[in-house]
Formats: sequence, structure tokens, C-alpha cells
Amino acid sequence: MGNSTVQTDSDAPFEFSRSALLIVDMLNDLEFDGGEALLEHAMPAASAIAQLRDWYHARRLPVIYANDNFGRWHADLAKIIEHCRRVGSRGAALSDGLLPGVEDYFVLKPRHSAFYETPLSTLIEKLGVQALAVVGIGGDDCVLRTALDAQMRGFSLWVPADGIASQTPLRNQRALACMQEVAKADITRIDARLPEWNNTQRSHTMSSHDRKDIRHPDHAAPQRPETENERKGRKAHESDLTDEAVEETFPASDPVSPFIPAKTPEP
Repeated sequence: MGNSTVQTDSDAPFEFSRSALLIVDMLNDLEFDGGEALLEHAMPAASAIAQLRDWYHARRLPVIYANDNFGRWHADLAKIIEHCRRVGSRGAALSDGLLPGVEDYFVLKPRHSAFYETPLSTLIEKLGVQALAVVGIGGDDCVLRTALDAQMRGFSLWVPADGIASQTPLRNQRALACMQEVAKADITRIDARLPEWNNTQRSHTMSSHDRKDIRHPDHAAPQRPETENERKGRKAHESDLTDEAVEETFPASDPVSPFIPAKTPEP
């Protein structure tokens, strides 16, 4: 595509054929205040994310990992994975289930948003991506900030409700409502958006497939169009979610890594 800029429109319907899956901070040691609570909600989300990642792999669509560097400025992908999977790491099991495949892309981020001071925008442009499916943790922090930055850049968004997790369900619900209303994101669940994937196929343990693995037998099945009744039901659910969410002002992006304790200001 040369050096031309990808023309995007955040109000356009989400199209899988022009999309990439962006996995935010799922390689994580969770060694911070609230990490244990986040782990409880992140594990079910990780199972859904693993299925969605395999779905993208089967269709040769891009999968991009955007991960915090944990303040380890000399680290590369291998060192970050080693750090998160080390013995005693709270997030070892979480990281084990979502290891990047050989075909996946990986971006290290120093701050909350996956776009802030990273090559993500350049990578997306080179891939010709016009829509992003954003999943990961924390739903009310790094995922939220990434989604807002993506919307500002004009990308159509899908942030599936079962593909993100926060420290509490209420915080996750608030974040989803914000992303739906402000970032114009589709928040339909993965199992509702991809009906050809039967829920019984969701593994109790997450996978870490690469291209050598056997594909799901339904990977070539065409997507079933959403019926009018399903569309109305989804819209009603999304509206209820927005109405139920407690109004809250979300802070603007700041330059402090969410996984590094902030220094106490000197008097």
C-alpha cells in the first residue's frame, strides 16, 4: 500500500475482513495492588480471547499483542514472557494460555494506551487495517484508553463484553458503557458475534496454538448474518447496559505506567 494513509471511519460498521485483533496486556505478572481481584475476572475472559485469537488465525487476519513493558526498558518479547511466566508470578497461568504465535505481531508499550509512544499506528497502516477488535485487561484502564485513542484515529471498534476484564464487574460495566457511547464501539459478546463457534468448544484451559496446530473444523464456515430479532435484542441489551452504568468521569491518559507504583512526591 506504499506510504498512503489508511482512510478510516469510526462510525462505519465493524468489518472482520478489514480488522485486526488487538490483545492488550494479557501477558502480565499481575504483581500490583488489585492484581489478585483482576486475575479472578481475567481468566474467563482469557478463555474467550483464546478462541477469538484462533478464529483470527484460521482466517489469516492479523493478531497484535500490545503489552506493558513493566518498566523493563531493555526487555524484548522473550524477556517479557519470561518475566510474566516466572515461578511465583501471580499472572503465570494467565500468560501461559495466551502466548503469541509465530504469525502474531508484538508491540511493547510504556504507558496505558497501546497507541502512546509505540509503533502501533505505523504497523496498522502497513497492514491496511481499518477496524480493531480490542480485548484484554484492565477493561477500565488500558483497554479503555486504547479504545478511545483508536476512536480518535477513526477506527471502527469491536470491544466484546466477554473479552475484557477489570478488577470488579461494575468497573468493567462502566468501561463498556463508556466505550460504547463515547468510542462508538460494538460491545457484542464474542459468542454472540461469532455464532458458528459453539460454546461447548470453549476450552476450560486456554490454548497457545501456532500455525502447526489443527484448525477448528468450522473455521471455513461462512458467518451467519444477524437476524432482525437478534439485532433488536442486541441493541436492547446494549442500551440497558448503558442505562445501568453509573455515570463516572474517566481520567484522561496520563504518563504513569499502570503496573509500576507511582513515586511519592517529595515534600
